[in-house]
Amino acid sequence: MKKHSLRMKMAYRLGAAALALSLGFTSYAVPDQSDVDDIQNEIDKAQDEIDKTQSEIDATKDKKDRLQQAKSEMEDYLKKLNQQYSSLESQISELNKQIENKKAEIEQAKGELEAAKATEEKQYADMKARIQYMYENPQSSFIEILLESGDFAGALNRADYAARISAYDRDMLEAYAAHKAEIQEQEEKLEAEKEALDEMQASVEKKQSEVSALASSTSGKISQHVSDIAAAQADLDGKSNTLAGQQEVLKQLIAEKKKIEAQIEASKAAEIIGSLGDVTGVRTTDLEYTQYGAYSASDDEVKALATLIYCEAGNQGAEGQLAVGAVVMNRIRDPRFSQGDIMSVIRASGQFSPVTSGRFDLMLTDGADSVTESCYNAARRAIAGESNVGNRTFFRTYANYPSLSGLVIGAHIFSYTWNYSS
Repeated sequence: MKKHSLRMKMAYRLGAAALALSLGFTSYAVPDQSDVDDIQNEIDKAQDEIDKTQSEIDATKDKKDRLQQAKSEMEDYLKKLNQQYSSLESQISELNKQIENKKAEIEQAKGELEAAKATEEKQYADMKARIQYMYENPQSSFIEILLESGDFAGALNRADYAARISAYDRDMLEAYAAHKAEIQEQEEKLEAEKEALDEMQASVEKKQSEVSALASSTSGKISQHVSDIAAAQADLDGKSNTLAGQQEVLKQLIAEKKKIEAQIEASKAAEIIGSLGDVTGVRTTDLEYTQYGAYSASDDEVKALATLIYCEAGNQGAEGQLAVGAVVMNRIRDPRFSQGDIMSVIRASGQFSPVTSGRFDLMLTDGADSVTESCYNAARRAIAGESNVGNRTFFRTYANYPSLSGLVIGAHIFSYTWNYSS
């Protein structure tokens, strides 16, 4: 409420002041230093709020940056986990192939073992049958052999052959038994290898499960960080909008302060000009008129020059007003100033007190309707190339420098140089 009241008061005073200026510097309620101090307090408060908000923005940016960094690191970690999971998956696939191959080898070994057992059992059965037969029929066997052989030597040969058969049976039986044992040993080895592969598969699957759990947890953390980053960004956007609003308030307050200060300065200037009265150092009949080439000016430039003339010589006659406008145009034509347009000349640093004080801008924006037609006529004459000061480019308030030599018109003394040699 206090801030609002202050702004309303300032607006009222500025409006009243601008109206008073349009009426020729009559008395009005002029802002004073207390008003400047009040608005400076508001400016200080606004700046404190801006500093606080900016600090919060910086902290939020740091938080967001940390979240972004953590998210990036987690994404890299998740990528590695996924690669590890894929590698483990390939290992499991390879182990499954090896286990299946071992199963096939085991089944083959079992088949070979069963075949060896069957062969051994048959060989053993045949051998038992031959031994039993020879044991039960030893005589008949020898006689039969002898009769069949036809002689004793042949019989011996037949007997030796029978012995060899028996020895062969024993050798084969032992060989099948050894083969069976070898196959059985191979089967046991394959079973052990399969068991080792099963254990390895279980270990890899457990590791894969752990990696999967880590990946899932990391994905959840990344999602949370994404949410936190979005929240930080929303907070940052809100604070940035707040900061922009605060900066706009500060800008308005500073503008208000400048208007108040300009109005105070304008009031002082009005008092000085009002005290001067009509100062005429040279009569109109004694003035030297010069016609230079016309300048192509925009409407804004005509307005700006008329406003400057109003601020510098608004209470003077037509010739005093023309003289001020002619100085501006002379500076455009003078290569010493290197300023190619009206606005550049007017706004050149430290050249015209109404510009320095802010009164020019105040009148240009808020008091444009106050600028008299005589000031516009003087601006148009000067822009058309008319000059009553020759090519002089400087002027001062005559009352402040009565001892200077120069061309006096209205309230000003004009010279070719700042050192004032006429």
